[in-house]
Amino acid sequence: MKRTQEDIKLGQLLKEQSPHAGHNPWFTKRVLNRLPEPRRATRWVWAAVCIVAAVMCAVCWWTMFRDQDFMVITMRDLAHAAVMLAVTGVVLWQGIATALQHD
Repeated sequence: MKRTQEDIKLGQLLKEQSPHAGHNPWFTKRVLNRLPEPRRATRWVWAAVCIVAAVMCAVCWWTMFRDQDFMVITMRDLAHAAVMLAVTGVVLWQGIATALQHD
């Protein structure tokens, strides 16, 4: 977006006329101390979602190996296994991260 002369003049006017807050190194700590505590319910909901996803991954792995003919492995089988490995890894990673999260 192209700045016009009016935009430049208005910016300079606002810089000159606006009040400046004084430097206060404790401002951030005071603000953070007044924030509400994080809700713990979201942590348990996320843990439940991770458990359900892990069970679904286990079911998918079981069906993949149950129906697999190990004498013939196709590119589809390898792609399916690679995707399942990636999804399972992410689910486990998130589940472990949620379990180890400290308050």
